[in-house]
Amino acid sequence: MRVAAIDVGTNTVRLLIADYAGGRNFTSVFHKEMITRLGEGFSSRGVLSPEAMDRTLEALRDFKKSITKRKTNKIIAVATSVVRDAHNGKDFIDKVREQTGIEITLISGDTEAKLACRGALLPVDCEYDEAFIFDIGGGSTEFILTRMTDVLRVESIDLGVVHITEKYLHHDPPQEEELTAIEKIVATKIQTIKKQFQSASLYPFKRDHRIILIGIAGTPTTLAALDLQLAQYDRGKVTNHLVEIKRIKEIFQGLIVKTVAERLSLPGLQKGREDLIIPGIIIAMGVMEIFEFSALRVIDSGILEGLVLSYSSPGASIPCFSSR
Repeated sequence: MRVAAIDVGTNTVRLLIADYAGGRNFTSVFHKEMITRLGEGFSSRGVLSPEAMDRTLEALRDFKKSITKRKTNKIIAVATSVVRDAHNGKDFIDKVREQTGIEITLISGDTEAKLACRGALLPVDCEYDEAFIFDIGGGSTEFILTRMTDVLRVESIDLGVVHITEKYLHHDPPQEEELTAIEKIVATKIQTIKKQFQSASLYPFKRDHRIILIGIAGTPTTLAALDLQLAQYDRGKVTNHLVEIKRIKEIFQGLIVKTVAERLSLPGLQKGREDLIIPGIIIAMGVMEIFEFSALRVIDSGILEGLVLSYSSPGASIPCFSSR
């Protein structure tokens, strides 16, 4: 069965077309992502701007052409953080349906995290007992602790790279005071998450368990691409790449002295991430320092793969989030 999975995020929209064979078996046919910054300006207005919606609609129209061309049997589309929170999120979903025929389901942070977890664990190529996964998005960051494939706990915080960039970064290159302010808010938020795991007796992590730290989404994959100096992005090379915190700090120091235009000349940095990578790395370093990890395993797999694995079967439906 050929299925198309779509993830409409705060910064990026992603498409995966796959041939699903049941269980944990599928073959990727086509993959594409487009940075549309749907959440641009949201933090100050609380609504999706017409310009951001138009960019995202254009990307989804492009996706629909790819889906039709490849004769897909089923489309599974979800929207996350910023569409959940926006006052006009439902209006946007209605526009997508009217203009593309794509039916988007709004999912909760908990469902988002569990889907990301299922997709992230699929390609891991090392032995482990537990995995601590973090997913840095444009509007929020999710944390998932798993024991093998069993999810032990999910936490989410309103800490995303688009919102942080718009609120704190007003100079190019960034000023020291701006970076310090981001580091402070990031540390405060992550300490709150740490306390949640402590209260559930899940942290400190058990010393006799092999635990790995997994980073998914744009910041970790960009870190891997920068570390590997990939002139052309390669998911195969990025997935399971290990980056030590010492190396991450070196990359960070090299980025903050450059303007956004200068960063684009670096092999591995995708256009559209040249400003967002700064708060993204601060979040990644905060996670590693506060939860005491020396290395990060990067995985370019997550919600899309989780959607294919979870909802490809006929009749399978995604639980819809409703706050209004």
